Amino acid sequence: MNSRSFHTVRQAISAAVEYLLGFLALALFAYLAFGSATTSDEQFVFAFKASGAVAAAELATLLARATPANRLIIGANIWLIAGGMAALLEQWWFLRIYQQFGEASLFCAMLLVGVLSTALSPAGFIGKQGPRDKVLRASILLAAAVAVALLTAVLFRGNVKYAAALPVIALSWLSRLLRRTVPDGD
Repeated sequence: MNSRSFHTVRQAISAAVEYLLGFLALALFAYLAFGSATTSDEQFVFAFKASGAVAAAELATLLARATPANRLIIGANIWLIAGGMAALLEQWWFLRIYQQFGEASLFCAMLLVGVLSTALSPAGFIGKQGPRDKVLRASILLAAAVAVALLTAVLFRGNVKYAAALPVIALSWLSRLLRRTVPDGD
């Protein structure tokens, strides 16, 4: 196998790992927190503890890869890890902040990662190396979309489908689309 073929296979494996890991921790949180007919504070605490641990493992795996990790996933994982740490350390004040902001707190974490990665990383919020002007343009569009998702979460607070699930799916697709608009290279 020549080096070009090896690089292609490595990219395919990397893409498969990112796809499989994707939002696994966030999906676990949603299942544990909202999977039954009734929800309780104890369910949320357990959901944060369990999904926070998975998010930490997922984040470590994604950051260990050579290619830039999906910034939306990083934001979601940071949100889950912070919630998990608060639950483990019984920092109820922190979880009350999450509760007060509802689903919007997730998008706040994503937006924070977006702003920081756009400002500090050559790959920007979209997580792809390329011409800086194109990376910035795509990153700003993605950040604007996260801001819209945040507003949607505020408007539909309490309705997990419209306040979180559908916006996360839409952002994931938009992120993939915007990455394709940036040519490879520097």
